[in-house]
Amino acid sequence: MLRTTRFVKLIPIVVAAACTAGCGPFGYLKKVAKESTRAVADAEAAGAEENAPYEYWGSVTYLEQSKILMGYSEYERSFDYGERAKQLAEEAKKKAEMRRKGQMDQRAEGVATPDELPAGADGDASGDAKASGDAKASGSTDAGGAKGEVKAGVSVGGGK
Repeated sequence: MLRTTRFVKLIPIVVAAACTAGCGPFGYLKKVAKESTRAVADAEAAGAEENAPYEYWGSVTYLEQSKILMGYSEYERSFDYGERAKQLAEEAKKKAEMRRKGQMDQRAEGVATPDELPAGADGDASGDAKASGDAKASGSTDAGGAKGEVKAGVSVGGGK
């Protein structure tokens, strides 16, 4: 009987250690179900769906994948996806708040505005490469003793 009471006293210690270690479903409840889900909800409340769509939808997708992996007992991968969902959600929230305050331009990265275009590339065909149909090709053939000349007009751009 002495052994049984020692064992019973150790049960709460073992359960507490398992809960704080972050293993299995306990870690999932802390990392994914609580932290990641709250971060995605906070990003949505901050207007990230309209102001930071890439980050917002990325976080939503990672969170969903984390839940799916948890269903298959893929704990470590589930935690990784949950952590990535949380990171993207926090970034989405930050970007959305900055855009709402007017501190950040809302345009696609890598897309030039009209004032950033190089000279002659503004779409009106002014510059060295004029698309007016003045291009001509000429040549001669000596096939069978017949000589001929070929002329062709080429129009590039809107056919003005």
